Amino acid sequence: MTAYGSLFERLAGDLDERRGLGPAASVQASVAAHLAKMLSTRAGSVQTLPDYGLPDLNNMRLSLHDALSQAREAIETFIERYEPRLSQVRVLALPRDGDPLRLAFSLEGWLEVQGTKRQISFTAHLDGSGQVKVGA
Repeated sequence: MTAYGSLFERLAGDLDERRGLGPAASVQASVAAHLAKMLSTRAGSVQTLPDYGLPDLNNMRLSLHDALSQAREAIETFIERYEPRLSQVRVLALPRDGDPLRLAFSLEGWLEVQGTKRQISFTAHLDGSGQVKVGA
């Protein structure tokens, strides 16, 4: 069975862990890996795409509610623009678990696999170091 992934994933040999997965699960894993890389990239750090990346969420000088609202909107726009396999993306803030340096979001939308759209949900955990972990 073919492991589905981007050209860069195939070149880097990142598909070995997906061997044996069906097309939907393999594409879902590929999208999760891409989302983690996207959401860990800060705006302005890619010279050829100045709008690629997220603003530094730690520097938002707003109330927590306003900062979360702006972060949600920025993430939705970013994903819609740079992850073409997902559509109708909605981002929802998850409870913070008492750690002020950690943010968590639910990413929901539609994933297209082999011409068929299916509803999908990921969770994204942003820590104080700027790294993001994404899981299904």
